[in-house]
Amino acid sequence: MDPVDHLPLAPRDLLILAVLAEGPSHGYGLIKAVEKRSESGVLLDPANLYRVLRRMRGLGWIAEAEASGDRRRVHRITPEGRALLAAELGRLERLLGQARPALAGGRDA
Repeated sequence: MDPVDHLPLAPRDLLILAVLAEGPSHGYGLIKAVEKRSESGVLLDPANLYRVLRRMRGLGWIAEAEASGDRRRVHRITPEGRALLAAELGRLERLLGQARPALAGGRDA
């Protein structure tokens, strides 16, 4: 899989992968972490989250982690998911780098 084939990522996908890059999490933890990080109002309801997680598992971006006796499903990012996250962050950094000079000019339209 070439990560570039899946870019750009939807904001919710980017945030979920970013949370999982910091360590495994269960669904409720993902919902809370995404809400906390999202200044753009990305809100996940459980049904939508689990639909997204199922799709991400199917694409190989995440996998279920070994549970430690807890009944909740715990998810972790895979190497493919980490490569995708890195590719998206690089794409966004390049985009911002191209857009910032416009602000530095200080001219209003």
